[in-house]
Formats: sequence, structure tokens, C-alpha cells
Amino acid sequence: MTRVIMLAPAFLILLCMFFSGCTSDPGTPAPATTTPVPSPTTALLTVTATPTPLPTTERIRILPAERQVSLVLTKDRPSSEIHLLYQGGPGDLSTNRVTMRVYTSETEYREYIMGGGRKPVPGDEIVAPGTRGGDRCEVFIISAGTRYKVMDEPVYGGMYY
Repeated sequence: MTRVIMLAPAFLILLCMFFSGCTSDPGTPAPATTTPVPSPTTALLTVTATPTPLPTTERIRILPAERQVSLVLTKDRPSSEIHLLYQGGPGDLSTNRVTMRVYTSETEYREYIMGGGRKPVPGDEIVAPGTRGGDRCEVFIISAGTRYKVMDEPVYGGMYY
């Protein structure tokens, strides 16, 4: 009899959780509905949209010490914008171009070129629209004629308030 008395409240709590919808894992974001967001119009930004993503299979390559530059990749919480800030470094003279691919869903990615294709200077930034869920960013640097994949990271930050 005491076992029934102890199991009844536990069953009642479980039943209430089931009907309230609290059974999903809080770590998995809900599927995001994508709506086209116009990219900011800046004279220094070039955008290329491709309908089917072909994620690169390149491995991340470390730049040689004399070509190292500092890049900061962040995502803004309220607006879900993805920011890539170029801060320069010892390899500032040999860096010719910085590009970033943003994968916002399973079927689309956009490629952004810093500074409209000209040589980046410290303080240059790429601002790309993102989604409230997780996005994936690949960053490439062309330094002294060689292409390096320097980042391949998921970015989060626009999901919770």
C-alpha cells in the first residue's frame, strides 16, 4: 500500500510533464524557419549565394609564424549577425584576401569577401546575417599566393534571451 502511495505522485508528475511539452532536450534547438534577410549594403562587401552547399574537405591549416594574423569570430545575440573582425598581425603584409563562408542551413551557404576583394587592413570586418540556431563558418586566407583554411567553427549566440 505504501508503494502505491509513493508511486502515485511520481506518476502524476511524469504525466504533467508529458502533457506540458517538457520532454525535449533543452540542448537541441528547434528547427529554424529560414526567411530571406537582405544583407547589409556596404561598398566593401561582396556576397555570392550558392544554392547547394559543398562543404570543403580541407583541413584547418596553421599559418606559418611570419604570416600569422588575428581574426575574431563572434555572433550577436539579439540580431543573430555573424561578425568576423580582422586585427592584423605579423603576416599583415603577406595577407591578400580574407573570405568567409556561412552555412545557415542544410541547403544554402553564402560566401563573403572582406573589403570587396582588396587587401584587408586591421579593423576590417565582415558582417553576415545568421539564424537564431547554430550556423557554421569557414574562414579562408590567401597569404603570399597560398590559400589557407584557418577556421571551421559552429557559431551560436542568437538562441536565448
